[in-house]
Amino acid sequence: MCSEIIGSEADQPGTYGLQEGVVAPVADAAVAAAASRKRPRPPSFLGGDGLCYVQQQMRDFDRLVLQHAESVRAELAVRRHGFARRVVAALEEGVLARLKAKEEEIARVGERNWALEERIRRLRVENQVWRDLAQRSEATANVLRAKLEHALAAAQVRTEEEATAENAEFCRSGTNEEGEAAVGRGWGTACRSCRERKPSVLLLPCRHLCLCAACGPVVDTCPVCGCTKNGSVQVNMSRVQER
Repeated sequence: MCSEIIGSEADQPGTYGLQEGVVAPVADAAVAAAASRKRPRPPSFLGGDGLCYVQQQMRDFDRLVLQHAESVRAELAVRRHGFARRVVAALEEGVLARLKAKEEEIARVGERNWALEERIRRLRVENQVWRDLAQRSEATANVLRAKLEHALAAAQVRTEEEATAENAEFCRSGTNEEGEAAVGRGWGTACRSCRERKPSVLLLPCRHLCLCAACGPVVDTCPVCGCTKNGSVQVNMSRVQER
């Protein structure tokens, strides 16, 4: 304002010198007062409107940054949640597949165990049947063995008694009349084994003259009575014929 007054008065040529001398001290005082009023304020290159505009722009920028950060945070949360769901789904799928495989394996093992248990049960039944059969067979064999031993003992006793009686009879007679009678009966007959040659072998202990010289060493039982041969005597039929 002072500068405008000074400028307007300077335009008047008649009063320039007077006005300059009077107004100069006033202008200096006004400048000094303005300087004293402006000294405590910080220097500012913009006016109040510009500062408000800058502050508004900064607030808008901060708001945009916050909005972008919130949107980025929300997007990251969504992506993280989706990734977590995919990971959980993959883990669940893998776990379910493994559980299914384990269940199938357990089912197969159960079927195998059931089959083995059935086989063991059948084997136990068969084992019991065979054990009972073996016990019955053993009992039957023991009975038959006892009967056979009894029959053999009785036959041995009878054989010994017959042999003793025959020996006693032979000792009393002094001569084997029965053997001579058998020789007399056998003379002129054929061999009971080959039916070709004349008998010349006396079998013991039955004393049957029924085999030829060729068949005597070969035959083990008497063809007449079936008695087991325990010895034989070669008879000279020419001497018997001379007698």
